[in-house]
Amino acid sequence: LGGADGEEGHGVILSSLSHLPTHKTCEDYAMKIKVTRIASAIAIWIIAIAAISIASHTANPTSTSTSRYVNVVGVGSVKVTPDSVRADLSVSHLAATTAASLAATAKSADAMRASLKASGVAAKDIKATNLSTNPEYSYSNSGPAKLTGYRTTQNFTVVIRDGKNSGLIIQSAQSAVGNSLSISATTAFVYDQKSAEANARTLAIASAKAKADSYASLAGSKLGKVLSIDEQINQSSSPLPLMAMAKSDSLGAPVQVDLGQQEITVTVTTKWELK
Repeated sequence: LGGADGEEGHGVILSSLSHLPTHKTCEDYAMKIKVTRIASAIAIWIIAIAAISIASHTANPTSTSTSRYVNVVGVGSVKVTPDSVRADLSVSHLAATTAASLAATAKSADAMRASLKASGVAAKDIKATNLSTNPEYSYSNSGPAKLTGYRTTQNFTVVIRDGKNSGLIIQSAQSAVGNSLSISATTAFVYDQKSAEANARTLAIASAKAKADSYASLAGSKLGKVLSIDEQINQSSSPLPLMAMAKSDSLGAPVQVDLGQQEITVTVTTKWELK
């Protein structure tokens, strides 16, 4: 194989070998294939997620983002005659010592309780709210303040469920205790207002539905089901003044507590579907 022809053939073989890929070139090529496969897998995963999302949205066409609804407020009010009276009463005594003041006040409180119970007031409806004893002074421009004694006061909240006879019941307690009993306020109210609330609620829902139906009609839609309801209940009643009375041998003309009327209002905030 020697000679010129042999050398020329050898050169051709070397030239051909120089174009074969090196070890590093093979690694780069393999890496490119791997990256391409990963990118393809990620693309397929993204497409699959998007397809699932679209399918879910199609299956639930009434999602919050696309649903149509209307919010309206309805109000219902009923007026009822109160059947009970809440009275704020107190007994008080001034004495030379705190012990004497406490004892006298306790005696008056017992007389008040006995009278109320005799008139049909339950013990659970008589609640003592405060008991206090404090020194009292008299003042003059000619000298220092002078201690006149110690005053004990006990306050009560009394619920009289017989509202129409509440004036006579309080008057009887006043007669039993005397001037040491004071009446600061009386308030008429409905003891159990569940029935009145139910009637007001019916009116409130009817009002809300009528408004929602009107809006649906104006919008060219049909009213669907109610989606939510929030409720608020208010009641209005005014204190009824009743002055303390001096003790006498006879009750005289009975004291009348005018019950008036109490308004119970139910307000509902509603959300209705529009079809």
